Amino acid sequence: MRERTEGGAKVYRLVSRSTETHGIGTSAGQSLHIPVRKALAGLVGFLLLGATLAPIVQNWRPTPRDSFPFSYYPMFSAKRGDTYVVNYMVGLDEQGNRYTIPFSFAGSGGHNQTRRQIDRLVREGKAAMLCQAIADKVGSDAGPVYAHAVTVRVVTGEFRFDDYFNGNKTPEKERIRATCQVARTEQAKEVGH
Repeated sequence: MRERTEGGAKVYRLVSRSTETHGIGTSAGQSLHIPVRKALAGLVGFLLLGATLAPIVQNWRPTPRDSFPFSYYPMFSAKRGDTYVVNYMVGLDEQGNRYTIPFSFAGSGGHNQTRRQIDRLVREGKAAMLCQAIADKVGSDAGPVYAHAVTVRVVTGEFRFDDYFNGNKTPEKERIRATCQVARTEQAKEVGH
């Protein structure tokens, strides 16, 4: 019986030290701080939630204003058309088989950054310059995927969203912006044949 009493005293001292160390009070004065802290945290959370949701009303204005950091998220709420126009590169072999050339051949940035650079070059009438740069990269690429490509094209294609996301990757319309012949380096010729 005596061991339980000593054990209880040890646990009490341990809990007492822990509450002092971590600032957990047991008196009435200290316990008042906890509800005040919780109320303050709740108020701050409510204000942040309101600041996040408030810009959504911009969706119903005739001319919405989007500003950082309070955005009404137009990338998710804007009405989209049925089609999407995109510039891209394709390689063709001697039989006319197509190979989509990845955006990484046009630049080292992220996908969207490189896509915007391609769009700008096409818009500025520099598709031929881009095409030649891509053809040079394809010609020096020793990979088997592009070993048989003899022509590179910079193309603007129009795709229907429904068709594309249901597996039909064929463009509805396509406009060739530039065509270039691929000149093979000796190393690329060895890999291709």
